[in-house]
Amino acid sequence: MGDTFAALPDTHVIPTYWPVPGLGTIPMNAFLLRSAEPVLVDSGVEILDDEFLDALGDLIDPADLRWIWLTHEDRDHTGALPRLLEMAPRATVLGTFMTFGRAAPDGWLPPERTRIVNPGDVVDVGDRALYAVRPPLFDSPGTLGFLDQKTGAYVASDCFGAPLPGDFVATRSADDVDAYTLRSAQITWATVDSPWVVHTDRARLAEHVEEVRQFEPSALLSSHLPPVRRRIADSLDAVIAAQSAEPTPGLTQEQLETLLAQFTPAAVG
Repeated sequence: MGDTFAALPDTHVIPTYWPVPGLGTIPMNAFLLRSAEPVLVDSGVEILDDEFLDALGDLIDPADLRWIWLTHEDRDHTGALPRLLEMAPRATVLGTFMTFGRAAPDGWLPPERTRIVNPGDVVDVGDRALYAVRPPLFDSPGTLGFLDQKTGAYVASDCFGAPLPGDFVATRSADDVDAYTLRSAQITWATVDSPWVVHTDRARLAEHVEEVRQFEPSALLSSHLPPVRRRIADSLDAVIAAQSAEPTPGLTQEQLETLLAQFTPAAVG
């Protein structure tokens, strides 16, 4: 776990960092919106659920949460969800039908605690509206982000992510990363997390990216990148550039074993 910080005056990042062999370290962010009806976006990694809940508790009493927005069902986005449903009895979980369905093997979410949201829907959270948007790139068909229509923040789930060198990964703004390093890492991540991007139609992809540009977001909040504010156009362009990139080689068994060895009792004891 990293230290929580404010990406915007009422929007906090709860970061986790995870090494990716051969690529760098990837942030895994959840977000807390201090709206009139507080919203938690995703719920961390299960293996660190105690640490995640402690970090969340430093920002807000979980019982005050009214909404939990699942950008999709991957385990790095749903880790503390079962415990949060107990700790936040008034919270409703927002997500697509595909997200809830694909999460079902881990146990059905109580239907009275969920609400299906689709692209184009608007969720009123008291002092603002959240406009549901599917980002240009995604690794799950259930993926759904949103535009915070009060702050202009664009929550993009896995899109725009980047595995970064260790001296950059914990920065509070991706604007602090040099342009070449960031662009290269974002293109790499795009071909890893959304490998279909190299097979898509470039013009159609550019149209989707242009839809995001037209929102004129004040910040890009990716699950796997420090917040972007000044260089939003560069991040949008990196998504389009990924369409013609060489696919990144997959993780090998040897790399996996090297990574797992770091977490054995002998390695940490």
